[in-house]
Amino acid sequence: MIRGIYTKAFGGGIAALAFVALAPGAAQAQLGHCFGYEVSPGIFVDYPECGETANVATQLGSSLSGIGDAMINQQLNVGAFAAFAAPTGRLRHTNHDGLTIKGGGGTTPEFDTDEASFFGNASYDLPGTWFGGKVRVSGLLGYNTLTQDDEAKTFKNEIDAFIYGGSYLWSKGNYYSMSLLIGLSGDADGRNAGGSYNYDISGYYSNSVMGYTWDMAGGWKFDTRVNLGSYDIEGDRFTLPGTANTIKGHAEGWNAGIKGTVFTIIEMDGGVARPYFAAGYKNVFGEDIEVRGDFTADFEQDNNYGLLEAGYDYVQGPWTYGAAVYTEFSGDQNTVGGRLGVSFKLQ
Repeated sequence: MIRGIYTKAFGGGIAALAFVALAPGAAQAQLGHCFGYEVSPGIFVDYPECGETANVATQLGSSLSGIGDAMINQQLNVGAFAAFAAPTGRLRHTNHDGLTIKGGGGTTPEFDTDEASFFGNASYDLPGTWFGGKVRVSGLLGYNTLTQDDEAKTFKNEIDAFIYGGSYLWSKGNYYSMSLLIGLSGDADGRNAGGSYNYDISGYYSNSVMGYTWDMAGGWKFDTRVNLGSYDIEGDRFTLPGTANTIKGHAEGWNAGIKGTVFTIIEMDGGVARPYFAAGYKNVFGEDIEVRGDFTADFEQDNNYGLLEAGYDYVQGPWTYGAAVYTEFSGDQNTVGGRLGVSFKLQ
């Protein structure tokens, strides 16, 4: 198989680089780190599949976070409490500078992720009051697909997964709290210069928010919310192309954030419009990105994220139509995306 082989002076960087063919088992005499593994004195080899499977895990965690945000916005923006059914479609593109390799220095190659998802969401408002407020429960079922590659097209990951979950919303006056859990189950197919491989993936994303909506002058309102969430994505063990060695990827972490939304309500064309603009900040902490198996590696990425979003909801009779565009950014990556949704009140 084709592997990246190079001589390396650890104090002075890479001295020479070439690609050569390795017979299976040539690098199996001593197992160790995925990157900069010494196959003979002064000769080192990289296993790029380690970075590729880590890319999959981290971006799926980010994807579920975005789906969770869409679900929260949909629940909070639909208006007065009433059961409803709502399909939502999402598209987004992420450019990532590469994961930082712990212990070995350097980063994995830059990569892009293109994502498309579609999910249906059905909700029901419980009759009466609960803890002095109203309660809405909902369920979610959908499909998510991601494609990853780098500018040089040296690798490609294709991920297909089903998503499912539910949420709980409590509201009293201008106060609200909401918790959700989204699960994921699917598979990833990878290809690079060494060959192809595939493995199953699974995981979850959870988030809890608390918020309050302030009434402002001129009919404007300001909604502020804080959140605490977590994600955990794991891939099954797979065999490195052309070898007998196996690895598996895993990523998990917590996040805490704050988000503010300015909006107003406008009556127009027999309906009600709700334009809004939002900005937020999120810190990811305790993030653990790792590859384990016959070869190992640990990674990290910037853990501070900003968010800007603009959207528009329009309610006419039992129908609510919504659209939004947004960007999320950190020191390592930038994401742009959009979503469209429609809901129909059943109660």
